[in-house]
Formats: sequence, C-alpha cells, structure tokens
Amino acid sequence: MKRLVLLWTLCCALGSLPAYSWWQTGHRTIARVAAAHLTPAARTRVARILNVADNPADVADALAQASVWADETKGETHTGNWHYINLNLDDHKSDMTERCPHHNCAPARIHLFVEQLGAKTHSTEWSDLDALRYVVHLVGDIHQPLHTITDDDLGGNCELLPVPIERADNLHALWDGGIVAEISHKDRELANNLNREIDAWSSFHRYWASRGDQDDWTWESHEIAVRDVYQRLHIPAEVPRKVAGCQEAPAAITSFQPATDATYIEEMKPVVRMQLEKASLRLARLLNDTF
Repeated sequence: MKRLVLLWTLCCALGSLPAYSWWQTGHRTIARVAAAHLTPAARTRVARILNVADNPADVADALAQASVWADETKGETHTGNWHYINLNLDDHKSDMTERCPHHNCAPARIHLFVEQLGAKTHSTEWSDLDALRYVVHLVGDIHQPLHTITDDDLGGNCELLPVPIERADNLHALWDGGIVAEISHKDRELANNLNREIDAWSSFHRYWASRGDQDDWTWESHEIAVRDVYQRLHIPAEVPRKVAGCQEAPAAITSFQPATDATYIEEMKPVVRMQLEKASLRLARLLNDTF
C-alpha cells in the first residue's frame, strides 16, 4: 500500500508532462526503419541537414540520434505540449482543431515543420535541423496511442499498474516503452526485425501502411487507444475537463488498477509492432515527398 501511495505521489508530481513517448528504443527504431526506406534524393538531403556522410548506415545512426532530441530538450524549449493532442473519449475527428489551440499539438507541429523543410515557409526560431528532428520525433509520438487521448488522466499517466512492466509503473508508460521493452530492448535489433517483416509485405500492404497524413494517423491512434486501452481495460469514462496533474484527476481514475496481465501484454505486442512499422513507413514517405 505504501508503495502505491508513493507511486501515485510521483505520478502527481510528473503528471502534467506526459512521459517520453516510445522511450528511446521506440523512437530510435522508427528512425532506423524510416532511414531504410528513404529515396536517394531524400537520404542525401537528410544527410546534409544532419551533417553526416550520405550512406545508409550513417544516415540511420544520425536519424536515430536525432529522434530523441525533442524529448531531451523539451524542458528548456518549453514545447512539452507539442508531443501529444488531448482528444476526449467521445470526440470526433472534426474536434481535432479545437483540441489544438495555437497549433500547439503534435499533428499541427508536424505540418508546420514539414512546410518549413519543403521551403514553403521560413522560421527565424527553428533551423532546418530542428525542424527535421521535430518531424522525426513527433511522427513517432502520434503513433503512440496514449499521446492522442485523455480521460481526465493525462493520457493514462494517472492509472497505476498493479505490477510494473519493465520500468513502466503507469498505463501511459506501459504503452510508451513497457510493451516495446517486452519485445526488444535494442533498437537496431528491433529495426532489423521490423524491416524483415515489411520486406515480406506486398506492395499494396506497404502502400496501405504508409497512406494518409498526420491528422489521419493521429485519429487512427486515437481509435486504437479507445478500443485497445480504455474499452478493453474498462477504464471509467469521465466528464471531459482540463486536468493539470494527477492530483486533480477523479478518484475513479487514480484508484483504478488496469488488468495489464501477461495475456494483455501478449495481445498488444502485435498492435505496438504495427504502430512502429506504420510510423516508420509514414515518416519515410513524408520525408521522401518533402525532399
């Protein structure tokens, strides 16, 4: 009981800022797989921006390193709210604009930085290197389903796990990295495995996985969160309101312990793998189209 109280206290202290999505393994994996699917022209431009040699290995390593920069610096850049969008359980896709005031959410920022990289806009605040690093990271973010939803729980940050999975002690962290860690701790290994799976797909399957834009991808992730997290785990549906921290979350949320047993983890692994694969192919297509 004391341990649960301590964990909930930490959740309250940190709850106003969602945990790093996909942790490092997931973000680096997405970047590595995306690098393998860049066109020669796009790879050359990415190599130039990242200031590395124009070859697959160096670009993959540099893009993997760039993929976590936005998390490492969001405290000093004050851009934490760029990493997610708070869509309510009963929202519709048409509500996305309203949930993103002043373009301060992940899908809006992806669009703005892609416009900059495509030389359609110019920024005096953010360099092309910054823009690329944000695009790589935020595309990954919106494919983590709990970065596209809230139920007065900060995207699952306020529901503690009965038993921690890897380093994940709340529902958000489970999807950020706990399930990924159950698949693999090594981004190179995981990227190689995912690339082998993608290589076995038909051309139509690859097209299906890479289609759409950032709003489509965000809404798809939101629907996954509703179905595979909130409905599947029977999390109480709350009246939508702005919650600044877990200390403000409803008691029905903070006292709820999701049934994230071994069966749930095994059944969610394919969902996570597919989200990583789709994020990778979509990021590659976005960069190919832009460059």
